Amino acid sequence: MLNKILFLLLITALSLSASWSEYKELFITAEGRVIDKKNSNVTHSEAVAYGMYLAIKNHDMQTFEKIHAWYKKNLSKNKYNLICWKWGKTKSGSFQVLDSNNASDGDIWIAYDNLLAYEITKNKQYRQEALELMHSIKEHLLLQHNQKVYLLPGSYGFETETHFEVNLSYYLFFIFDKFYEIDHDKIWKRLKKDGIDLLHRARFSSLALNPDWISIEKKSDTITIAKNALFGYDALRIPLNILMSNMKNRAQLLQPYKNYIDGMTSMNVVFGVSNLKEGTISFYNYAYAHLVVYGAIERYYGKKDSFKERLDKLRRERKDDYYSYSLYLISYTF
Repeated sequence: MLNKILFLLLITALSLSASWSEYKELFITAEGRVIDKKNSNVTHSEAVAYGMYLAIKNHDMQTFEKIHAWYKKNLSKNKYNLICWKWGKTKSGSFQVLDSNNASDGDIWIAYDNLLAYEITKNKQYRQEALELMHSIKEHLLLQHNQKVYLLPGSYGFETETHFEVNLSYYLFFIFDKFYEIDHDKIWKRLKKDGIDLLHRARFSSLALNPDWISIEKKSDTITIAKNALFGYDALRIPLNILMSNMKNRAQLLQPYKNYIDGMTSMNVVFGVSNLKEGTISFYNYAYAHLVVYGAIERYYGKKDSFKERLDKLRRERKDDYYSYSLYLISYTF
């Protein structure tokens, strides 16, 4: 039995190594730019972050350094000292920053990647970059309201006098733990604690799932669904973030997602994007990122991955799906 388990682990390791090689070939240029082929070939700060993280986890510091050098040269920082989130081709044909606002998850991931790189290389430049980003995140992205700490999605455009918006998939709890370990600021502990509480408070429909975006009314603390009414491509990362984190109530937070998956397996179908206002579920509108997350949750509960066959088929058919491929590789790093 032990030999069989070791054999399966070896096969998985070899498969992931081959997948990383393919990922680099598909999405990372010789200069170190990580390309989202299904989104006008742009590069987001999130893509930079995923690429550097996966390079580290695959013991590929050469690729990490290429991606790092590219983003330092091309993804300039905005006036808040946060990383511009979008770079690509303009209508005139030149390549440059297309949006100078930041995306908080990109900054958080990149700071974390730099901390990991420092631990491996002892290059103090990486640690200093991480500390500078952490300082800017605390100064410009953490909103303290009614004795709670919230994470704003960007440095501007998400807060008015009456309300503010939150993207729950940006709550990277395991990284908040790392930030606290580095600078010992209790605000990271508060952000984690209040973020977990927010996941409980921001469940909608009979499915009790978290949506892509929420809006919080400042006067009453009322939470409503913002931008769209969906458990969609953003919120899909929420259970993955929970799985990657060390928290006592992880199983409780995952329970609605487990119920969701149990419904699929009992019907032998796949749920895609769900509308949490109307209570409707799509049976067709899904990427293989959905199958990645569903399978990771099943593995957490010690179950056989019911989605593997569909996942393998979609991975072959949709190789250019950068987002799904990224989540696929990330799901095997913890």
